[in-house]
Amino acid sequence: MNFWILFIFTNILMQSFATNWSRIRNELKTIKDEFEKSKYSKSKYQSDLRLYTARMDDYTGTCIQPIFDCFCEEIYVILEEISMSGEEDVAGIIRNQLALMQTILPSNNDMPDSCKKCEEYEEKSFSEFMESFETLAQKMNYLHPQ
Repeated sequence: MNFWILFIFTNILMQSFATNWSRIRNELKTIKDEFEKSKYSKSKYQSDLRLYTARMDDYTGTCIQPIFDCFCEEIYVILEEISMSGEEDVAGIIRNQLALMQTILPSNNDMPDSCKKCEEYEEKSFSEFMESFETLAQKMNYLHPQ
């Protein structure tokens, strides 16, 4: 009897986890689209924007949440840049998408010693940053299909 309860509970958790990553992928698409439509993305300043970006090699099971938190912290950098350029409407949309993502996978503020700190990742361009974040969401969605 206990086996079946554990099996059902685990199955529900895994479905929820996959659904979460699927939703995060949707929010990421909106963030990327809004950023690319902004005046800031077309400005000369955008080319100087560098964001701490985890690589595929960093996506270990115990470090997924800290990596996700790092990506979210870096989206705040994007928000600051867009806000400073005067595009509060775009910043507001991105801010809402980020809040949704953080509601879907809230930080537990627990970082294993084996995980890198955000500042230890290489700084990359916006497009490389988004590609890496999307890859993480795809990988997590694939590992935990609905």
